[in-house]
Amino acid sequence: MSQKDIVIVILVLALIVLAGFTYYLYSGAMECEVVATGLGTRLVECGAGVVQLQAGLDECMAGVAQCQEALITLQEMCAPFLPAE
Repeated sequence: MSQKDIVIVILVLALIVLAGFTYYLYSGAMECEVVATGLGTRLVECGAGVVQLQAGLDECMAGVAQCQEALITLQEMCAPFLPAE
């Protein structure tokens, strides 16, 4: 095997690794997007509960707790895919 062939094999392997890493980041980002969309829906529902404060205070507080849990989960799940500050 010549030196040129070895360089080509190394470049192909590097491209495969790069493609796998890119797919890993992309799939993680898409999963974060799905969770964030669901969280947005929950926040809108909670906001609607705030408008009806007298009737839905307890329900809204439960919704706030759920939103907080969802935010923590989202932060933990998405942390590997977001750039460090």
